[in-house]
Amino acid sequence: MNKSEKAEEKYNRVMGDLKYMDRSLAIACTRGREAVVSRFRTLLHRQKLSEQQWRVLRLLCDQNSLTAVEISARSCIHKVSISRILKSLEQRNMVERIASTSDLRASYVVLTEHGKVVMAPLVEESTRINKGIVEAFGYEDYDKLLVLLRKLSHIND
Repeated sequence: MNKSEKAEEKYNRVMGDLKYMDRSLAIACTRGREAVVSRFRTLLHRQKLSEQQWRVLRLLCDQNSLTAVEISARSCIHKVSISRILKSLEQRNMVERIASTSDLRASYVVLTEHGKVVMAPLVEESTRINKGIVEAFGYEDYDKLLVLLRKLSHIND
């Protein structure tokens, strides 16, 4: 029996004893996501922001300007939803679109001055929340989990 077959046999032995909800990677990821996102709910509710709107705004804080396609890819939000989210954030004067000087079909999304003013203290608060998550989970496990989740995100490449 080769190494791969031994690993598969061990997997079948361990996983065969578990119920679906205890061995489902999708459910485990959803539970982990909920544990993290729940820590940010107060901040988001206070600002009347959805989690998706927050992800877009937070990306723009870090990246300064992105196209809608780039925002969609980096935030893991479907491009149809991005259009709706950007329209809502534009109506709230949080973001604006700026036409590309090199490609007349393209535009970049940026934070408005109002968006920057609103986001500055929220970024500080979210950094504190994230630090609390890392401390509760453990620095080493946090780093390992990020590495593993990045690796998992590329299994279909």
